[in-house]
Amino acid sequence: LFCYVDDTYGWEDEVNTMLYRPYNRHFPMKQALLLYLWDFLGIPHKCEKQLFGFILVIISFQVDPNAMTITLPSESKEDLIRFIQHFILSPSRWRTLHKFQMLSGWVNWSFNVFPLLHPCLCNVYNKMKGKNRPDAPIYLNKAVKDDLTWFINHIRRSQGTLIFDGMDWNPYLECDMTI
Repeated sequence: LFCYVDDTYGWEDEVNTMLYRPYNRHFPMKQALLLYLWDFLGIPHKCEKQLFGFILVIISFQVDPNAMTITLPSESKEDLIRFIQHFILSPSRWRTLHKFQMLSGWVNWSFNVFPLLHPCLCNVYNKMKGKNRPDAPIYLNKAVKDDLTWFINHIRRSQGTLIFDGMDWNPYLECDMTI
């Protein structure tokens, strides 16, 4: 079982469930036992936060342990794409530093699941360099638009980040130490 603040996740055989009486629901055994422990210790928890299934959203990322991938949920991905499209397609060629910062922050967050797309922000950061007033105007040039379009095209096609591909890994050949 793994915990991140109040989000707990892990794996369990599908048939290995247990009734957690306070919620009158069956949960994976480890999760139900953790809830009973929290009750014993007086740690509050809510039924709607107790998730389990084949694909879970953990700290805003969609985790599929069977496919061994992490990606953005479809809605988050589409929201990000719409924001970027609005940013690059608005009629005026001028944006504020604040808008550039919002864009770069959101895109930078997505790098947790799309780590190879970092280059798309090089020109964005270059345009923001040396500016410190949130309302400072910044000209939106072709290089920034092209980089952000490249980013959109890649995340649309991406299935996420593959955590581990067991077919391509041999522990005897590619490991410093095997126990």
